[in-house]
Amino acid sequence: MTLFFYFLKELLPQFFTTLCVLSAVIVISQLIRLSEVLVTFGLTAENILLPFLFIMLPFLAFTIPIAFMFAVLLAFSRFSADGEYTAMLASGYSLSRAAVPVLLIGTILYGAAAYCAMNFEPWGRRETIQFYHRKTQTELDNMIKVKLKPGVFLDDFLGYVLYAEEISQDRTQFKNVMLAPGSASVNQNFTLLAPRGSVSGSVETGDLRMEFASGVIYTSQPSSDETSVVRFERSELDLIRIFQEQIFGADAASDDYRSFRPVELWNYIGQFPPEETLNEQDRKVYLKARYLFHQRLGLPFSCITFALFAMVLGIQDERRGKGFGYLGSILTIILGYVFLMTFKFAAEKGQIAAPLAAWIPNLILLGFGSFLVFQKNRLPPSESAFDPRHFPGIKRFSKG
Repeated sequence: MTLFFYFLKELLPQFFTTLCVLSAVIVISQLIRLSEVLVTFGLTAENILLPFLFIMLPFLAFTIPIAFMFAVLLAFSRFSADGEYTAMLASGYSLSRAAVPVLLIGTILYGAAAYCAMNFEPWGRRETIQFYHRKTQTELDNMIKVKLKPGVFLDDFLGYVLYAEEISQDRTQFKNVMLAPGSASVNQNFTLLAPRGSVSGSVETGDLRMEFASGVIYTSQPSSDETSVVRFERSELDLIRIFQEQIFGADAASDDYRSFRPVELWNYIGQFPPEETLNEQDRKVYLKARYLFHQRLGLPFSCITFALFAMVLGIQDERRGKGFGYLGSILTIILGYVFLMTFKFAAEKGQIAAPLAAWIPNLILLGFGSFLVFQKNRLPPSESAFDPRHFPGIKRFSKG
């Protein structure tokens, strides 16, 4: 029992330290993504801290297994380097017994990571969208009510350049309006001119729109000198959609099921008719949503599978060098990712059932990791569990 708590004391500080480091790496990796938001909304504490929080908490479902893997690796590397692992074996405390506290913590962390995947991931997405909606409402109100001046070009209107010769007193009606892509809109080359324009709705109600009447649109292609002219009686821009696509991208902005809570997602999947009756677009959404539900339960199980690999990799083999364990851990993560993406692709194409696609990678890694622990437990510390010569049946086969 003393050794049991000793393992806990070694593993938990390593885990929390590694988790903090991984979270910091994720925060840094999102700086480019959030730079456009900071430029649009301004550099304030709220605009920095809240988006980071909405991004970091959902990532716990991914960072918890990886952090625990490296915590186990570091702990067992220290046991091995200090000779404690050899002393434990000499006193009858085998690797299989040492795996008990590791698997106990791994099971608890699996529950925590699964909760994060099922709840924090959709929560973060919902809160991120709501945060941007609130900021968009404030920013657009500020642009229309303060920044937009009669006869002055507003060159940062959600990536567009907006001009109005006259503006009504309530700032919802415009005369002699021009709208053109800004410097960031590299894929669009047009100019819209209209004698009248207006803004209606709001971000809060989700129907913020800009309308133009009796206007003309001039378009041209970079590879050609020709200009196309289209006249219209009425044109409408959905400003909410434009802004969401700027921040999230066109596909991500439409994947609403990703923000559903577990029960909501399950009910959403259940409302689809039989798969064979669905059209191509609905079938694609159905398969993605179904796999996502099972993935959120299956992916955190890597807390256990990664820990098994880390136990074996952490026991240092002087002939291989100290970096072998870290290299092996990275390769294990890459292998797990390849399995995940392979089965995800198959599930989203309807080639394999979603529950199987979510759990087969875990079962493969669990089987291989358990085998390595079994090998290391029965072999002397100096022998490698990865050496094919020590695989059961190999010697008998080679003799035959």
